[in-house]
Amino acid sequence: MDDGAPDLESALAALRTLLADGVRAVAATPHLNASDLNGTRRARAEAGWQRLVEVAKASLPGLELYRGYEIQLDVPEFDLSDAGLRLAGSRFVLVEFQAFTVPERSADALARIGEGSYVPIIAHPERYWGYDRSHSVVPEWRAAGALLQVNSGSLLGEYGEHIRMVAQRFLSEGWIDVLASDNHARPNRSPSLRPAWDYLVRRGLAREAGLLLETNPQRILGDEMPVTVGPVEAAGGVFKRVARALRGGR
Repeated sequence: MDDGAPDLESALAALRTLLADGVRAVAATPHLNASDLNGTRRARAEAGWQRLVEVAKASLPGLELYRGYEIQLDVPEFDLSDAGLRLAGSRFVLVEFQAFTVPERSADALARIGEGSYVPIIAHPERYWGYDRSHSVVPEWRAAGALLQVNSGSLLGEYGEHIRMVAQRFLSEGWIDVLASDNHARPNRSPSLRPAWDYLVRRGLAREAGLLLETNPQRILGDEMPVTVGPVEAAGGVFKRVARALRGGR
């Protein structure tokens, strides 16, 4: 049902990989625009969801599937009262900004979501352009009640060196709440979260790996606020050095 999957088998292949990694719960988050929450794109996703659940239940025992959407904030206000738009029907909603760009007054848009008693989770914030050197808008987002979900591949350099450094800086500052695959069942993109887990553990961050990849995702799906990870300094201080470099040596 995810909008990166060209067919049912591609979606099942992604789920098999995750299950083999030890993942036991998956939230599918196809894209929607806030300006068109109940259009043909959602209708296709809903139909695909029914088929996917039916087949996965028979062929992938032990894997729990949850619905959700990745909603692009292309209008300032929209209605989230439909639980099907939120992750597993919880208070949490996955959102993204347009054109991979940080818009003006972005914290205000997130605060409006919070006014409805919902909690926005910003998808792949490390991939946006338009930050100042200190990424000063990120604390504003968090003050507005937003959580941050970073792509696991960003920490590994899958999107390039600059994005890797930004993701590491976010980790060092304690700004990341969840790591996710952002796979969308695309056959050319691995859904595996194991490399990110191993990467963190090798750097002495087993606690953080557990929070970002297990505890906090589980709490969100259970409609509980995630545990604050806090600032991180890996063995050798690599993340702190990256943070200083992105701040211009300060």
